[in-house]
Amino acid sequence: MSKLMRKFLLAVIAPLLIMGILSFGLTAFLVNRFAEDERYSQLAREANIIKEALAESRPVPREIQGFITKDGVTERIGGRGRQIVELPILEDLQQKDRIEVQGNRLLTYQLTSGGTVITTIREAPLASSALDGVYLAIGVAFFVTLLLAAGLAYYMGRQFIRPIIELRRVAKQIGDGRKDVTLPVRPNDEVGELIRAVDEMQEQLVQKDVLQKSFIAGITHDLRTPLAIIRNETEALAAGVIPVEELPEVTDSIIEEADRLGLLIDETLVYSKLAGGMMPLDRTEVALDSLVQETVERLRSTFSKDQVRLTVETEPVRLVVDHRMFERVLVNFLMNAQVAAPTGSEVRVRLTPMELTVEDAGSGVAEADRATIWDLYVKQTGGSGHGLGLAISRLILDSHGLEYGVRDSSLKGACFYIRFGEERIT
Repeated sequence: MSKLMRKFLLAVIAPLLIMGILSFGLTAFLVNRFAEDERYSQLAREANIIKEALAESRPVPREIQGFITKDGVTERIGGRGRQIVELPILEDLQQKDRIEVQGNRLLTYQLTSGGTVITTIREAPLASSALDGVYLAIGVAFFVTLLLAAGLAYYMGRQFIRPIIELRRVAKQIGDGRKDVTLPVRPNDEVGELIRAVDEMQEQLVQKDVLQKSFIAGITHDLRTPLAIIRNETEALAAGVIPVEELPEVTDSIIEEADRLGLLIDETLVYSKLAGGMMPLDRTEVALDSLVQETVERLRSTFSKDQVRLTVETEPVRLVVDHRMFERVLVNFLMNAQVAAPTGSEVRVRLTPMELTVEDAGSGVAEADRATIWDLYVKQTGGSGHGLGLAISRLILDSHGLEYGVRDSSLKGACFYIRFGEERIT
């Protein structure tokens, strides 16, 4: 029997046992009290019968047990006739009283008639064998009820606990790394909700495993490519096979690939710190219109090289954000737009009190991809980045509690947006 089953049975049977004992005691008390009242009524009737028999000078019925005290002399009446006895205990009795004689509990009733005191006596109900059957019946009924309750509790407990025991086994298999596990049938209760939560956890673990493998494969590829270029060109320099007039071009290529490696490493570290909560935000009140204008001006020449027009429209907006992190998100949006924008097209940045948008005239983002594009190492079609930019942007925006997304652009491409809501300062 499992520990959970033992606890369940204890939780069910212990209250029943306590309730049964209390019920048995209360029932016995009430039965005895009722029987005692009936016994006193019987004793009163017998005392009156003795009184009438004495008044009419006829014998007392043999089945009546009692005593007659007159002028200090006590006579016993009953089956053996009248006998003089000495019972000092009868002198201090109340009308209804209890006495104990030779270990037996007795009930007494006294009736005074003139100078004569009539005392009738009977065995107390609890000491009466007549009630033994009642107590035995109550006890047997209680014991049978307890057995039935224990059996029913055990059966119900097995039905309740079986999915939990199976779930424990499945959770251990998941912890051991198994993915082909079968969850127990979901009952329509809290256990079913627990099984559903474990099922969702298993799906998330599988997704994270796939994502991790994809991330490792992508990072490995992006690291290998610039390293291969740097190695090949360095070996060519060392071998002296590169003409002198081509040296500037080769060294520029090596520097460019080294910069690509540095950017990839920097983005990977930033993502790792943000995901692990190890990069605290330095929130201050920021003039977003100034931040947007400065960022656009800094990148304008980069867009001009690709013959892409970068336009900006801003309204005064103040927001409590981390200046450096928010700027990073804006740069990520702008660089994605630059990659997507065709030659001779426009990239439009617009800031209003309600949202910030970056629009391009590219091919846009398919409806089915708008949720997954923010995942780690998911690249846009035709993109040349590392697939970390939007994943980092998502973590930054989530940490600020801002709403964000991508929709169709008025320029026929993609429109990345950030909504401010009530967080803005007017």
